[in-house]
Order: sequence, then C-alpha cells, then structure tokens
Amino acid sequence: MQVEISQKNAELESISNELDNVLVVNEQLKRYSSDEYKMEYIEQIARDHLDYSYADETVYYFVPK
Repeated sequence: MQVEISQKNAELESISNELDNVLVVNEQLKRYSSDEYKMEYIEQIARDHLDYSYADETVYYFVPK
C-alpha cells in the first residue's frame, strides 16, 4: 500500500509541475493576444522557432561540453 501511495504522490508532483508550466504559457499567450504585443509575439516565434534574426545581429549558440 505504501508503494502505491508513493507512486501516486510522484505522479501528483509530476502533474502539478506540468500544470504550472501550462499556466505560465497560458499567461504569456493571454499577454500576446492583446494588440500592443502581437508584433512582439511574432518576433519571438520568428526568433525561437524559425531561427530568424535582424540583418545587423550576430547570433551565438552556446553548446554545452
């Protein structure tokens, strides 16, 4: 019985962490849904997912050892 309780507690902790992450993303999306932040959201998508940058920028990638 104790093993099952321990497993359920670990599962609860995992789900709680996942919920926290989803809530953070949800708050970001709420912010970006307003008109004043739409360009910022588009820029973030272009930079993070499409690897775009401005013409005068130098992009550095840090690769761990």
